Formats: sequence, structure tokens, C-alpha cells
Amino acid sequence: MGFFNEDDSFEEIFNEVFKRQQGISNRQNQVIKGEQEERIIDFVETSDKIFLVFELLGYRKQDVLVAVKGKKIIIDASKKQGENIQSYLSQKLGQGRHIEKTIPDFVKTKKFDFTLKNGVLEVVFKK
Repeated sequence: MGFFNEDDSFEEIFNEVFKRQQGISNRQNQVIKGEQEERIIDFVETSDKIFLVFELLGYRKQDVLVAVKGKKIIIDASKKQGENIQSYLSQKLGQGRHIEKTIPDFVKTKKFDFTLKNGVLEVVFKK
């Protein structure tokens, strides 16, 4: 006997939602490895798309290169020196960021799109 009455349809709904979330969580663990990555990468899955979301504060779209080679996504961000930014940020943003991540097999890597808005890079893949 379950936690709820056997004739209670809430039990069915609860089990369906819990099992679906558990499946998404397992797929998320294939993408995000460890607490450090969890701080800067988000994984969102819909019925037909996979979203990888990265924090790239201080960069604009023209500062960022996103490439997919095989099953790897490579993100390089770099800001040119003296681009109307505060001197304390100039050095840090000038050094740039490099992110390289292996993409799981369930993601189709041939076609993707990305946007960068307010320091948030969103890369969209089809399943």
C-alpha cells in the first residue's frame, strides 16, 4: 500500500512527476559534474530541446566564441583591453574564460544556437 489511498489519483500523479524528475536529474548529472560546475552551468531539458546555460558576466556576444567539435562544446570569451570598462575589471575580463565540456550522447550536436544577454550564455541543442 502506498503513502496515499490506493484509489487516490494523487498517488499516480506523484509517482509520474517524481519518476520524470528523477530521469531529468540523472541526465543532468551526465552534463554537470560536481559542485564547481553546478555554480556556473545550468542544464534545462524540454521535450525537444536541451539548454546549457553558462555565466559569463562582463562579456558581450561579440566577445564570445561558441564551437562544437564532435561531442565537445568549447566556449572562449575574451574582452579587448580598454573597452570602456573599469580598470579593475579590464585585466580580469582581458584574461578571458575558457570552458570545455563533453556533451552526452542524447544531445544532437550538429545544429545549435546561442544567445548572450546580461552575462548569461544560453546554448540550445535539439534532442
